Amino acid sequence: MNNWQHIRRTSYQAPTGGDLVWFADDPAADETWAYGYPPPGADERAARAWAATAHAAAEAAGRADVRVVGGGMLARLIRLALPPWDAGGEPDPQPSAVVETTGTTAGVGSALTTVRPGGLVLLAARPLHTTTPIPTYHNIHLPGIRVLPLHWRDGDDGAPERLVACFFRAARPDGAASRAGEARRRTTLL
Repeated sequence: MNNWQHIRRTSYQAPTGGDLVWFADDPAADETWAYGYPPPGADERAARAWAATAHAAAEAAGRADVRVVGGGMLARLIRLALPPWDAGGEPDPQPSAVVETTGTTAGVGSALTTVRPGGLVLLAARPLHTTTPIPTYHNIHLPGIRVLPLHWRDGDDGAPERLVACFFRAARPDGAASRAGEARRRTTLL
């Protein structure tokens, strides 16, 4: 079991949702998202879920040239899960697949304008807002872009151990783990 929450740095309040340990994707961002897991064992469940989701995103993006939008924990784990760039030279400025991890309107827009016509945009993070204004005809329909959501994994479906280890190395708390009612949050920085 886990819970998702939208977090705004400018008006941060401790995440709600009972006695949960929260893992924020990008605590330095003005807006980000977090998943909360019940103790005990929240760290292990979070590491396996984040690693399994990153692995699933890398698999769905394929072996072609892939770009990842975002700088948070999920984006970093996806980059580690992707095969190394080996086509010689610089990556294509318009990759065949883009994985969006921020959940922001700007992130989705960046993914849509970066991917090549006929390419794939994989939404690996839940959108931060219930609606995202996008000119769908010009940004999706005309260039023939496929947009697919990625279901968040619970970690029971094969989290690669090297990604689990990376999550553990990167998860450095900035104080005690967050529980509802406390003003601190768990950070997950690489």
